[in-house]
Amino acid sequence: MFFEDKELDLLYEFVSNHMKIFEDESNKDPIYKRNRIRMDLLPILEKENWNFHKTYWNFHDRSQLNLHFDLKNEPVSKQEPHIFRIPHETWTSLNLSSKKELIDFHLKLLGHYPLYKSGFDNFHLQSEGERAFLENKNCFLYKSKFGDLFIIDKKSPAFKKAVSHREGDNLFIEWNQNKFKLSDPSEKYSLGSWHHGQKIQIRSGNKEISECMRENGIPFFLRTYIPILYFDGEPIQILFSLFSKSEKNYPKRIYLER
Repeated sequence: MFFEDKELDLLYEFVSNHMKIFEDESNKDPIYKRNRIRMDLLPILEKENWNFHKTYWNFHDRSQLNLHFDLKNEPVSKQEPHIFRIPHETWTSLNLSSKKELIDFHLKLLGHYPLYKSGFDNFHLQSEGERAFLENKNCFLYKSKFGDLFIIDKKSPAFKKAVSHREGDNLFIEWNQNKFKLSDPSEKYSLGSWHHGQKIQIRSGNKEISECMRENGIPFFLRTYIPILYFDGEPIQILFSLFSKSEKNYPKRIYLER
């Protein structure tokens, strides 16, 4: 489900040309759930034109996984995953053992070992309250009561300060392997960050930036890293799109006092 049909065709061609394929003797045994799903359920869904790829990525952020497939059999430089954001609805739909399997699966993608049971049990207990937080030597886990679950590698570029530079009339801001571009011939815009008690102008007045961060589910330990666009020394837009390409900057429209 990670790949589209055209990617699957190319993947199959690549595997066929470079690997020897064996048929597992258990692949047609209906005693296994995976086989019953593949042989009985999937043909029905395919007959109804069910798009597995689209359905999966409606609930996941493809940009954070960065799957690439080298069609020319040449080395490809790619960004390694460093942040996973798992929807609140997915988390609450799982039983206890499945929740641990979900976390351990994503830790494996980050190149880390599974959680100790005691650590997971403590995190799960916290998740039933207002906020759950777990830190070990490799990563952070964070979940607010109704927010998404974050699994963040401690080596994530999200823990580095944003940088900005100018090219001609344009201002560029880079952070978390993403880039923001803004036309600024008068050089009145600049890069800044959040400070306690700071407010931002919106259509109805002013709003605490900390509240904006909370509403967008940004983990508390990342909030000072989120880039903020300033105009004449005042914060005017929070660049959430640099945290995740699926996010929208806030406010969407920039309000400037005249």
